[in-house]
Amino acid sequence: MIDKIRKNTIWLTLSQGISIIVSLILTLILARHLGPRYNGIYNYANAIVGIFAIFVDFGMSTVLIRDIARDTNLVKKYLDNLISLKIIIGTTILGLIVITSFFIKQYSDITFIMFFLGLYNILSGFYSLFTGVFRSHNVMRYESFNTMIQKILMLILGLISLYYFRSVLYYSISFFISTLIGVIISIIIIRKKFIKFSFSINKDFWKYMVNEMWPFGISAIAVTIYFTVDQILLGSLKPITQVGYYALARSATGVVGSIIGIVIGVLFPSLSLLYKKNKSEFENLFNNSTKFMSILAAIFMAEMIVNSKEYVLLIFGYRYYNSITPLILLSIATGIIFINALIGNTFGAVDMQKTLLKGLLIAMVVNIVSNLLLIPKFGVNGSAFSSILTELFISIYTYPILKSKFDIYILKYISIPILAALISGGLMLLLIKFNVILISLIGLATYIILLILFKFISIEFIKDTIKLGRVKT
Repeated sequence: MIDKIRKNTIWLTLSQGISIIVSLILTLILARHLGPRYNGIYNYANAIVGIFAIFVDFGMSTVLIRDIARDTNLVKKYLDNLISLKIIIGTTILGLIVITSFFIKQYSDITFIMFFLGLYNILSGFYSLFTGVFRSHNVMRYESFNTMIQKILMLILGLISLYYFRSVLYYSISFFISTLIGVIISIIIIRKKFIKFSFSINKDFWKYMVNEMWPFGISAIAVTIYFTVDQILLGSLKPITQVGYYALARSATGVVGSIIGIVIGVLFPSLSLLYKKNKSEFENLFNNSTKFMSILAAIFMAEMIVNSKEYVLLIFGYRYYNSITPLILLSIATGIIFINALIGNTFGAVDMQKTLLKGLLIAMVVNIVSNLLLIPKFGVNGSAFSSILTELFISIYTYPILKSKFDIYILKYISIPILAALISGGLMLLLIKFNVILISLIGLATYIILLILFKFISIEFIKDTIKLGRVKT
């Protein structure tokens, strides 16, 4: 099991590393080359489309990964039926996106931008279904290979659209084209390496899927609204440039979210399998993962709280000075997400998604209400602060429930990393006049040394982490 986790993590890290680099480059070029207004238009349209797009998957991929990880003989049945279901849902969603775009008249080309972003998100829903097959079989090299091709193509087309055409519309089209090619490659790999699937409509199976996936789907809606409603409300209540400032901060922290996704993507099938086979190993894997995530979360928050200003001004320039405070606030929220993402996916792995759903729905309401209260007075900063409030609520809701069911420890693993990060952050503040890269490296080195001195990690721990093996607690 650990060897599979190690190999899969290497493959996902490779592809996600390229994805992060591509995302960083495109975010940088879009922000610097077109400015806050067009950056705001793109992200405003993408946020609205994202609300609709969540219905394309609606938890299908999660159920597929969970069930096929337990019984690989189900792959053809699932693909045949879920592809048919996605085609029906995707067509309906695209129509609703286009209709909605007609009511947003204050931005030029918004209908076409939303149309191609809609196609891109729908195809992404199909792609997640196919990658679900790879993940459930614990052979993620196929996903990695495909993702790298997509991202390289996306980078090339994206740069052409931004530099040559200076167009948000063509930028949106580039995402659609690259994802379409990724879907085609996935189909070829699955039909050649796994199974030759077709189209099928099995009413009994559809009923089972609806019953199993709706908690995941509603949870995904709650999370999507949480991550997008702030930009929609900002674009509706404030000038579109406010969305541009906020989107920059959200994109920067979203890159870190991709790193979280690597770990979660690898762990979910293993947690699901161990839950059924060996409770002790399941708890051990969760606790080791919590320790690792806590280490990453604490130093990330310390680095961003101290150095966000320098990073924004160095990379994006003074036009995005108003992005500094929301970046700091969203970095704190992202630090909490490191742990929340692990807990939330564990709920799904142990068939407790309905319990998680209740908390996420309340969190969605908390986020919407706090945004409505804070945006009119504090603008982009108020929206970012509402993210912290929401993440704290999710933590308070989920941890006691999971703790009551399993022998797990979270509080045990966050105190020492936080203390080490505070000391490292204090040192970085004392050196704030030096080069920001040098300061960051000194802060990171100090943090690791402190963790060793506090006996929270050992040299063996570092070696195991580099090898992506299991950490002994």
